Amino acid sequence: MQDRQNKCGFTSKLSTLKIVDSLAEITRYKDRELLERSLAVTLSELFLSDEFRFYRIITVTIDGVTELRLSLLTYANQGVVISEHQIHENELPSWLLELVTQAVETQNLTERVDPETGATHIIYIVYTKHDDIYGMLLHKSKQPSFESRRLIYGLLRIYSNYLALLEESHRDTLTNLLNREILDTEITKIIVSHAQYRSCETAKRRRSFDGCHAWLCLLDVDHFKRINDEWGHLYGDEVLILLARQLEKIFRKEDLVFRYGGEEFVTLFRTFSHEDAQAICERARNTIAQYSFPGVGRVTVSIGVAEIAHQPGSSIVIGQADKALYYAKEHGRNQIHFYDDLLTRGLIKPHAINQSNSSIDFF
Repeated sequence: MQDRQNKCGFTSKLSTLKIVDSLAEITRYKDRELLERSLAVTLSELFLSDEFRFYRIITVTIDGVTELRLSLLTYANQGVVISEHQIHENELPSWLLELVTQAVETQNLTERVDPETGATHIIYIVYTKHDDIYGMLLHKSKQPSFESRRLIYGLLRIYSNYLALLEESHRDTLTNLLNREILDTEITKIIVSHAQYRSCETAKRRRSFDGCHAWLCLLDVDHFKRINDEWGHLYGDEVLILLARQLEKIFRKEDLVFRYGGEEFVTLFRTFSHEDAQAICERARNTIAQYSFPGVGRVTVSIGVAEIAHQPGSSIVIGQADKALYYAKEHGRNQIHFYDDLLTRGLIKPHAINQSNSSIDFF
């Protein structure tokens, strides 16, 4: 009897230590993607026989009909993260998609047994600090327990709270846009992703990647100093705040919008063609030019764009967009120029790479 109690006590203590270690592992990252991967791995290590998939939930309204779209963020099984391309059953069956819809509508933990495999699928909804739905965790287990559900729910709450703190630290205090601190990280992710896809042996994946292009749009308010001088800094700040809101409406939820510094903004977005990128940037320029800013009136912007592809580092991408922006400023303002277009036409010289600059992320 005493031996059994000692064994149970040891097991309980070991489990507690493992959970504490798991919390330390989850909260040691400051990057959201790494944080999500760490969470999935941690849960998978705690429940080795189970599968965990983390999805981003995006709400899209088409012709008045609201649809839920899922974007797979990370997947872990037996303590190992498996990339999206290694998952054979990436598409969820219809009955599971209905379960996701039910979980979103009721905002409660929802579960159902797969009639074919007998495994239980449990859906946990993940929220932002404003109680908006951010994503969901799909837990697949053959022997779920009340204790496992409580532990996973608790870890998700810790993740959500920690993510909220990270989000606050990554936001510009004036406009609430993403700040410059994480811009380099996001650009580097795209460069690395590009390199990984280009090295892929499967021709189908290459064609799929070639059909999608990533862009950095550097936007600068024209004659902003004049606005501050004539109207005062309070009006200047209001222009920046309203401009930030306009950019959030123009670009999609999955695009990233940053305040780069002063009156400069950056957006990272993807399109399937150069023409689409031009159309998006032109819509941004025209929408802003047509907007009436209170007290100030019309304000225009100049835009420089660079494609994010095979550059050796984030500083090079920003430098190329800045070179295109400078050309726009020097040739009349209120216009858009793409770095590669200017280079092809011989209107600018290639952006110089300063290898002594320690901020460049060479690979």
